[in-house]
Amino acid sequence: MKKVLLLTAFLLLASAGLLCADELKYSKEIGTIKLNVPEDQTIRNYLGIKQKEGQFTIPQIRQGILIVEIFNMYCPHCQHYAPKVNELYTRINTRPDTKGRVIILGIGVGNSPFEVNIFRKKYNIAFPMFDDKAYSVASKLEGVLTPHFFGMNLDGKGGYKVFYSQNGGFENADEFLNNLLKLSSAIK
Repeated sequence: MKKVLLLTAFLLLASAGLLCADELKYSKEIGTIKLNVPEDQTIRNYLGIKQKEGQFTIPQIRQGILIVEIFNMYCPHCQHYAPKVNELYTRINTRPDTKGRVIILGIGVGNSPFEVNIFRKKYNIAFPMFDDKAYSVASKLEGVLTPHFFGMNLDGKGGYKVFYSQNGGFENADEFLNNLLKLSSAIK
């Protein structure tokens, strides 16, 4: 009976996106993602990126907790959840325990810089968003649908470890953030 209950709990957590069988794979693959350095100094400061041009990798961002949203401007679910992700960004930056400690960025798979900018303007997105016109990010993260959220901690070895992976959006920004904070401290 205990085995059945444990298996049921495991399956429920896995289906809710709280466990990810490929966390190690995603951690490795996310570490190799290259993004264009933003022209805006404010965005570079937010990300902690010192270089002014070229490309950078996600491990060059040296914050405590990093949330990455994988989206596509044509995805109706991404459009639906955009206000909730904005609310998440606002919550992060107004809470004393998360401001400067948790950051968020978006990657528009299959989207050009022009398309990402249209999405940013239409939904008034304040956090950094990057294009992935060539699907290079998407090709590294097999099985990831849009929207998809990754929660990552610094791993102590110069990179990040994925502790959370979820296909789909969320309804409540406070609950989502609190859940990520709880999971991030539990998995170090």
